Amino acid sequence: MFSVKRKSQSGFSLVELMVVVAIIGILASIAIPSINKYMAKARQSEAKTNLSSLYTAEKAFYAEYNTFDSRFSAVAYTPEGQLRYNIGFNAAGTIANAGNGFNTTITNANFKAAGAGAAAYCGVNGAFQNGCTVLRGATGANNPDIAAGICTAGGGSAHPAACTTAAATFRAGAAAVIQSGAVGEDHWSIDDSKVIRNTRNGIL
Repeated sequence: MFSVKRKSQSGFSLVELMVVVAIIGILASIAIPSINKYMAKARQSEAKTNLSSLYTAEKAFYAEYNTFDSRFSAVAYTPEGQLRYNIGFNAAGTIANAGNGFNTTITNANFKAAGAGAAAYCGVNGAFQNGCTVLRGATGANNPDIAAGICTAGGGSAHPAACTTAAATFRAGAAAVIQSGAVGEDHWSIDDSKVIRNTRNGIL
């Protein structure tokens, strides 16, 4: 009669498993905030890209009509897709007219009395209008309207302090909530000299 030798079977004890789970939990608690921060920083590139596009449109319009204009449709600025940042002007500012040689009738303005910016032009929360929409912020609330304080006139600049246009100058703003938490809104601005400023950092 042959005897069969059983191989010794060993496994992890409950204590060992608990230690591994604890280590994974600690690593996750360290890594997740860093990942969220890097994701938020990546989202800031949208503000800089869209403000640069608006700058290009404004400068091209100025070259032809010798004035800036706060209407997206007038300057042929056409944001596309789902926007995380609300971008634009908080008030009408300078509007080109026949005196500037601009005789086109514009029906789609990018601003409202409350300074809605792209939210007025694009629609909000997935409701597309003119080929774009402004999404909700990281906290689930609507992204902020463009307010005068988003664009600051630092360094003794002659540009308007508000996010608006004058005949020879302009300053546009972008605002969003890109990271959940108590830090609040993330603000950017650009002027006619193409100086981009992060006027309020919305990242923890």
